[in-house]
Amino acid sequence: MTRRLILLACSLCLLAGMAMAIPCDRDSDGTLTSSELATAILDSLDARQMGGAVEAPSPGDLRDAAFIYEHWDGRALTITDTSGQTTTLTRPIRRIALFNSDSLEMLRSIGLEPDRIVGVSKYALEDPIFYPEYQGKANLGSVWSPDYEQAAGIRPDAVFLYASISQSSCDEIEDTLSAIDPDIRFFRFDSFRPTVYADEVRTLGLLLGKREGAGRFLAFYGDATGSVAGVVDTIPVKDRIPVYLENWNDYKSAGKGSGYDEKIELAGGMNIFGDNPAEYPVVDPEAVISRNPDVIVKIVGAGETTFGGYGDDDISPFERVHRAISDRPVWNQMKAIRDGRVHIIHTDVIGGPEYFIGTAYFAKWFYPDRFPDLDPRAVHRQYLEEFQRLDYDPGKHGTFVYPA
Repeated sequence: MTRRLILLACSLCLLAGMAMAIPCDRDSDGTLTSSELATAILDSLDARQMGGAVEAPSPGDLRDAAFIYEHWDGRALTITDTSGQTTTLTRPIRRIALFNSDSLEMLRSIGLEPDRIVGVSKYALEDPIFYPEYQGKANLGSVWSPDYEQAAGIRPDAVFLYASISQSSCDEIEDTLSAIDPDIRFFRFDSFRPTVYADEVRTLGLLLGKREGAGRFLAFYGDATGSVAGVVDTIPVKDRIPVYLENWNDYKSAGKGSGYDEKIELAGGMNIFGDNPAEYPVVDPEAVISRNPDVIVKIVGAGETTFGGYGDDDISPFERVHRAISDRPVWNQMKAIRDGRVHIIHTDVIGGPEYFIGTAYFAKWFYPDRFPDLDPRAVHRQYLEEFQRLDYDPGKHGTFVYPA
C-alpha cells in the first residue's frame, strides 16, 4: 500500500462509523414505524423552521429514514448476491463504484439515477456513445488493473464486482479497499448470465429502491425472451440445430455451461462443443469439420476483432471475417458453409446484459421458418430507447450483425 493510500486509510478510519441502527428508529426495536418517521419529520421542521429546542435528526438521517420506510418496509435489508455473499444494510447506498460495466448497464435498465454512481471502469469511459452520462465519473481502471487511489478517494458506500469471472482479482480489490475503509459494502453480480439474470435485476431493484423500475424492465425482458422460449420449447432435443460458435479468437469456442453455451441453448441450438468441460476451449479445425454444424456463428468486438458495435458504421470488417471463415481450408465441405449459414455478431448485443437481443438473432438464424415475424432489431431499438435512455437507432447506426 502506498504512503498516500495509508494516509487516506487513516483519515477514513477517523470518519468511519456508519451507524448500524436504523436512523430515526427511536425505540431501537429494528423497525421504523410511520409514527416514528412522522415525529422525526415534525422535529426537523420545528428545529429548522420554528426555532424549536428538540434535538432533530440530521437531513441525512431523515433522508435515509424515508428511503428505508418506503423501500425496505422500515427494516434493515439483508440480501444475498450472486456469489452467495450475504450483506445486511441499515442505510441506503448513495455512492456506488462499479468495476463491473455489465452491472452499470443493468442499473441503467432499472432506472438508477446517474448521480448515485461516483466511479466506473475504464471500459465505460472508453465508450462515450453508449455511456455518455458517465463520462465525468472517476476512472477506476478495471478488475485486472484497478486504481485503488481513485476508488478509495471517491469514498463509495458500495463497490460492485463480478460474481463468477476474475474472482481472484475481485478478491484482491475487496481486501485492499476493505483495509482502507471497513465501511465499504461489496456486492458481486454478473449481469450477463441468463440463469441468474432476472434474479439479479430483482435483487438490485430491492437493494437500490428501484423495484418498480426493475418490474418494468423484467416485463419487457420477459416478452423478449418469452417469444423465443415459447417456440424453442416445442422443438425436440433430437431435432435441435447443430451450431459451432467461435469467439473473437480463431477456433476458440464455448464449452459446457459457459455463458455462450447457455445462449445457444436458449435459442434452440445444439452446441457442437457443449460436451467440452473447458469453459472456452480452443478447438481443432478438423474437429469442427467432423462435427459438421448446420450453422456457424462468429463473435466479434474484442480480442483479434476489435471493430464494429455502437461506434462504428463500417460493415466491411464483418464482410472480411465472413469471407475468411468461408475460405478456410476444407471448410467448404461443411453443411453450414455450403448452405450459406455463416453469421457474424458483435459482442455488444450478445456478450452482456443485452444478450437477449443476440439470442433473438440466434433463434432467427437457427430456425428462420419458425421465427418469420421475430424482429431482433426492433427489440434492440426498444431496449435502447426505453431502458438505456439513448437516442440511438441501431437500424441507422452501428454494426452489430452480418449478414444484416
